Amino acid sequence: METVGLDKHELPPTNQKRMVAFINHFVLSTVHFLNRFALDCENKFIQYEHKMQSLEASLLIIEAKLASIDALKGCSMTPQKVEVPAEATTDEVAQVQEEVVAQERDPRYERYFKMIQVGVPVPAVRNKISSEGLDPNYIDAFL
Repeated sequence: METVGLDKHELPPTNQKRMVAFINHFVLSTVHFLNRFALDCENKFIQYEHKMQSLEASLLIIEAKLASIDALKGCSMTPQKVEVPAEATTDEVAQVQEEVVAQERDPRYERYFKMIQVGVPVPAVRNKISSEGLDPNYIDAFL
């Protein structure tokens, strides 16, 4: 292969000291870049960890405030939603409504129903229920 009228075999060899200097410069600049990149990533992870800890602390404070509200501790029962067939008579509908009112909610879930009434989002309440080892689907029957 010839380039610009010169044969590669006619070119003088590359100076070894110059080649080593180029390689060393490349390695040093690459290592410097990677170290800086790793440090930036670590700093961002630390910032996100601090933000998450702050949010967790705020959530614990809110939970403590909600737990201190007396209205959340003892609340009245609300009826459960029940599907009634379309061809049911008014007597059957009344009987089903009486059964629903007669059903009691589990007292372990009362504070979660109050949280929903106060305005806490339902997915957040479900997360809290599941974090305490209870069934988060239980509240769906009463919503």
